[in-house]
Amino acid sequence: MAAVPGVRAQADGFPAGYAFDKPRVLAQQLVWGRLHGVRLLVLACRERGDTQAATAYADWLESQSAPVAAAQRALSRHYFRMDAAPMEAIDAALKLKPRLDIPDDELAAGCASLPEALAAPRYDLERYYQERLTQ
Repeated sequence: MAAVPGVRAQADGFPAGYAFDKPRVLAQQLVWGRLHGVRLLVLACRERGDTQAATAYADWLESQSAPVAAAQRALSRHYFRMDAAPMEAIDAALKLKPRLDIPDDELAAGCASLPEALAAPRYDLERYYQERLTQ
């Protein structure tokens, strides 16, 4: 894992990767993956100067603050035995990509559709978490 200020490196008994044997942790990991994908798209949209996508993300993130905080807390405890590891540390523990690498036309389409997509039920992170628990 890359060094993240304020977070000990994973080693000596710290878990790595996905927790397939722990359904609640795995469900939080999947929630985090969805959050991370949205976050990467928004960062790429911001680089293009797309303020609509950034605004939609800010609104969505506020509406999803409880499940995001729950996932961050659960994964911080799982990976680092602390209550609040930085997002980047959790991303690294899950080996998530640091940025999107897609053609500009696909990025433009993703940025344009993001506000509508975030309003869809599939981006309700609490619902997504509950669905993952029952699978």
